[in-house]
Amino acid sequence: ILCRTFFVLPCFSLHTSKYLFFISIFSVCPSFRGNIIFYPRSVMVVGVSNAPVNLGKSIVQNLDRFKFEGPVYCVGKDGGYLGDRKIYPTIEDVDAAPDLAVFLIPARFIPDAIDACGRKGIRYAVIETAGFTEYGDEGRTLEDQLRQAAGAWNIRFVGPNCISIINLENGLVLPFVPFNPEGTKKGDISLAAQSGGIIVDSVRLLSLENLGFNKLISMGNKLDLNENDFLDYLVSDPGSHIIGLYLENIVDGRRLMNSAYQSDKPIIILKGNIGDASRTIARFHTAALAGDDTVADAAFRQAGLIRVSNMQEMMDNFKIFSLPPMRGPRLGLLCRSGGQGVILADAAHRHGLEVSQFSDDFYAFVKKEVRAGVIRLTNPLDLGDIFNLKIHIDIMERALQEKTVDGLVFSHAYVADSEVHASEGLISAARDLSLEYRKPVVVTVVPRKREWFSMKEAADFPVFTEADSAVRALINSYRYFTTRQLPGRHLKKIPLLEKPDDRSAKSFSRLLGPGETYDLLASVGLPVAEYQIVKDAQEGVKAADAIGYPVAVKIAAPDVLHKTEEKGVKLGIADPVELKRAIVDMNGNEFLIQKMAAPGREVIVGGKQDNEFGPVILFGLGGIFVEVMKDVALRVAPIEDNDAEDMIADIRGSRLLDGFRGHPPADKAALKRCLVTISRLLYDHPEITNLDINPMIVGDSGTGCVIVDAKIEVSG
Repeated sequence: ILCRTFFVLPCFSLHTSKYLFFISIFSVCPSFRGNIIFYPRSVMVVGVSNAPVNLGKSIVQNLDRFKFEGPVYCVGKDGGYLGDRKIYPTIEDVDAAPDLAVFLIPARFIPDAIDACGRKGIRYAVIETAGFTEYGDEGRTLEDQLRQAAGAWNIRFVGPNCISIINLENGLVLPFVPFNPEGTKKGDISLAAQSGGIIVDSVRLLSLENLGFNKLISMGNKLDLNENDFLDYLVSDPGSHIIGLYLENIVDGRRLMNSAYQSDKPIIILKGNIGDASRTIARFHTAALAGDDTVADAAFRQAGLIRVSNMQEMMDNFKIFSLPPMRGPRLGLLCRSGGQGVILADAAHRHGLEVSQFSDDFYAFVKKEVRAGVIRLTNPLDLGDIFNLKIHIDIMERALQEKTVDGLVFSHAYVADSEVHASEGLISAARDLSLEYRKPVVVTVVPRKREWFSMKEAADFPVFTEADSAVRALINSYRYFTTRQLPGRHLKKIPLLEKPDDRSAKSFSRLLGPGETYDLLASVGLPVAEYQIVKDAQEGVKAADAIGYPVAVKIAAPDVLHKTEEKGVKLGIADPVELKRAIVDMNGNEFLIQKMAAPGREVIVGGKQDNEFGPVILFGLGGIFVEVMKDVALRVAPIEDNDAEDMIADIRGSRLLDGFRGHPPADKAALKRCLVTISRLLYDHPEITNLDINPMIVGDSGTGCVIVDAKIEVSG
């Protein structure tokens, strides 16, 4: 084994004092199959007794039921025996140094127990005990003591407040909840979850769907090892081909994104705890439009993570990704009733897949098998006139030979009793054809209760009961595999942050004045409309003469948020008389005189510091309409040219930037340059907590862009 340790190497600086790139042992070690946490040679369970109800005893029994081959040492304060195993009264009494310690004792004893492990040479632990931060201040104190004890001995641990890990490769089943080998099936799906209950539910759901799993990880409070550590491990783990994540918070979103960029395995994520905390104070458009979950959703899509909204949808995606990839958008649809065909076609349309016609040769093949000649030759194809299921199989195979079919859905309905066995054969044939033609074949069927499991187990092949969920998962397969084919995908990385946990720890914040704001934007090469700051009408006239009419005048006060609504702005001023009148009418101490920009398309560009992903950039239609339409795209900053191009294409109103009805197209090249520059500004200046450029005027092709209004909030 190249590497058995589980730690993060010291960081080193690259070209900047503000940010560091962290190199973890996961990127150095190509395989973690020998890692002690998942492949220990021996296990010590602390908290075992012979009491009728003892959760530590359940852990030992799970290890026995799943035939873990290594020594299992029991520790419990009362001593005694558990079967043939001695229960040692203390950790010090154990006559060996096990690879992995598992704790299920009261929280107040954990720090000392970890210290005892350190003295004994144990360096890896799973802490299932609850009673830490989730229980308030006393628990936080215990967490600090635990962190200090583990750090003193370089002990890496899972938890606390978890139900532990399961590895079916070696029978390492450590939850305190009893598990039965007959209810579990070994496979290539692995899941890391921030909830023990989700792990228990997942085992049952996987069993109901006849899906096998490889490793399950309950992360608990993530005091030490977190989702990024486990994701890095699973990405390189040869036993895990499909990865699931359930998260309620994200420790370092950028590291999560980089793991996804590097992965050749689909990663399906269910993100809970999706409150709207960032919407409570809408001082900035970006803060209101880029809510916490909106940012997470955009980051997941940017990194190619597949987001689902519930556990059943996660199971649906596990099933789809166990099939060959959907490499194109075209679906062939077969059914045994017209109603099923309508539902299938509607689902394809709703989720963005194409239903193109089969070839004339295909229809000629089908026509030979029709009994009464009542089948309408179309896609979806209703096979209700054909009762020989072997012919259905032949039609499935012929459909898969079509160049216009990238995937196939067969909505099957069987006649009770007489077609049960034949239906199981059809499902088995679907599996074989899917593998042979390297295209996904999805069978939907609604079995009777007593035939539920026989249908699903007929061919060790996933089946669906509902068409919409199947098609929704297929579009994820198509998007995932087409995204993975993009040039340079695996070379992409999002720069990490120096202290991802301290991004929100700011002691003060203030709005920059207009002069400070425009000077900062201009300093990085952004096009700012020419301006001057003046104190009265006389200075205003001099400034306008220098800039050239027409001009705009605005109150130069950072605390005036919406100048239009508060009569703090006057546009299109053509002469000194009008300018003097406008300044006199405004109640202010300083005024900004600004060159009027040529007409163009108004867009908004914004940014904020997100607690989980760091700096993010927002783009959308600008002016007052952004508040109503909320038509925006987000990315984690900094971005590159292709990201900027994708952001522009993502918004629903992107056609307004194209030429239409005699209008020339907007200068998208200049817009892309501005987006990239602004994203770099946000990354290079972490003190910028919020930024609004609203609007920026995008001129016709070749004429560039110009910023006419902006606000920046800084913190420190």
